[in-house]
Amino acid sequence: MPDAVFDNLKFFVAETEADSVMSFFLQKGRECIRVKNYVGLLETVDGTQLEILPKALTAEEGRRTLLRMLQHFRDFPFRSVESVHQTTSQLPLWEVFITAFLDEVTPLITQGLRKAYVPVAANQPYVKGKLRMADQIRQNAHHAERFAVTYADQTANLPQNRLLKSALHWVQPRSRSTPNQSRIRQLLFALDEVPASERIADDLRAVWTANRLFSRYERALRWAEALLQGLAFGLAPGSFLSLALLFPMGRVFEAYVAAGFRRYVTEGEVAVQESSRHLVEDHRGAQKFKLRPDIILRQAGETTVIDTKWKVLDATNDSGTYGIEQPDLYQLYAYGKKYNASRLVLVYPATETFREPLPLFGYDETMQLWVVPFAISQPLNEEVQKIVRIQ
Repeated sequence: MPDAVFDNLKFFVAETEADSVMSFFLQKGRECIRVKNYVGLLETVDGTQLEILPKALTAEEGRRTLLRMLQHFRDFPFRSVESVHQTTSQLPLWEVFITAFLDEVTPLITQGLRKAYVPVAANQPYVKGKLRMADQIRQNAHHAERFAVTYADQTANLPQNRLLKSALHWVQPRSRSTPNQSRIRQLLFALDEVPASERIADDLRAVWTANRLFSRYERALRWAEALLQGLAFGLAPGSFLSLALLFPMGRVFEAYVAAGFRRYVTEGEVAVQESSRHLVEDHRGAQKFKLRPDIILRQAGETTVIDTKWKVLDATNDSGTYGIEQPDLYQLYAYGKKYNASRLVLVYPATETFREPLPLFGYDETMQLWVVPFAISQPLNEEVQKIVRIQ
């Protein structure tokens, strides 16, 4: 990449709390930046956009896979991104995000902006609403032609609409797609009566405490929040980046696998993030250290505990550990004992060096561990069924 772009990233890593996301190091005399387990989009101050996609996939396959996985990422409005990408497959990741945002805003405009009555205090030449007697005496003792009144006025100048307009203003100069630019201009025209937000943080707090009348705004507002704040899970864009829209791949992978089990396991019971057990049953009369396995599958009287890890394994590793971290095995053993599980499964992403399940790990005569690959580029249903059928 150009030196100026690399320097912006280097200074960003050096002068911000970005070490959990990216690291700078020297290798054989060359400066290197490694992105850790995050995916998404970065934009430097000169407008250069960097797509960070899942490893071991081509750019197009990685982009498509990431968008499909983000649909299942809890609390984020990505349910529509894969369908958007199917019709805009040549667009870069950033334009897909903008298109998805516009797709959420457009129905709100066509159905009519939500309006509300807000109290207005005025001193005017006619009576409207309720007369404020104390203010009338104080302000208009010598102006009988004026009235201090309070009344309710219907307006679209609400935090929800202000945030949508601010987000449209924010993406307008950053979109390089002619169709998106046209749509943004049309939506801004429809929001002409609404001012942009002057206090974004205050308006964001207000919208998430609003009543259910604004429920149809939720997904559009989540997009607005992500765009306006450059959400990166604690990573602020700062002075070297203009955008940092990143997602921890471990959490994305975990949510994706869990969604597959919820959707495609039709026999038995699937529990996600169940916390009914504790590591310590009694300490001064109380249970301590709550356990929370990713997935519990109960079928035909058997319990299977499944945990997902976004880490690279190497099935050709002759040492016998394959890159599995010992604490992960301790964790699964505790899950198995506390949930009385007969089967334990560790799920890792499939790679060139990890395509088939590893040889069985036997904790003891009653509890066994399978370590299996999960190919994120393959149909979700097929990968889930491979795990369900494992023997």
